[in-house]
Amino acid sequence: MRLRVRIFRYAGTGFLLGMVMGNLIAWLARAPGPVFVSTALTARMGSLTGAIIVQTLVSGLYGGIAVCGMLFYEIDHWPLAKATAVHYLIVAMLYAAMALFLGWAERPEELVPVEGVMLVAYFLIWFIMCLRYKAQVRKLNELLKENNEKRRYSER
Repeated sequence: MRLRVRIFRYAGTGFLLGMVMGNLIAWLARAPGPVFVSTALTARMGSLTGAIIVQTLVSGLYGGIAVCGMLFYEIDHWPLAKATAVHYLIVAMLYAAMALFLGWAERPEELVPVEGVMLVAYFLIWFIMCLRYKAQVRKLNELLKENNEKRRYSER
């Protein structure tokens, strides 16, 4: 599939996912009640409706960028660690900017626990992917060995 088509597909999927997840996370994180946007954002936007629209669009943009960032993993000459680190840095910086803009956090130091959890999650993903790739390489090597043995046997 062409890269441009994949980018649009990833961005669209990420945007929709980001809109849903951003509002769901905001709703779950807020105090009891029907309001799921920060009072700071509502005041800045001048209305609850405006705040909801802005939060939804910003969350969608974040999701689109985060999902498009998965394309870093498809750059063949990049090691898995580099792709993971670049994706994490982009996602972490965007999350910090988004959380501060949307009023999910008032000060940058409030983001340290969330960024720490994200870092641990990325390390676990990287570790699991390494194990998965090693298993795939082992299986391919076994198939190659079997194929070479069959070829040697048939040449006799």
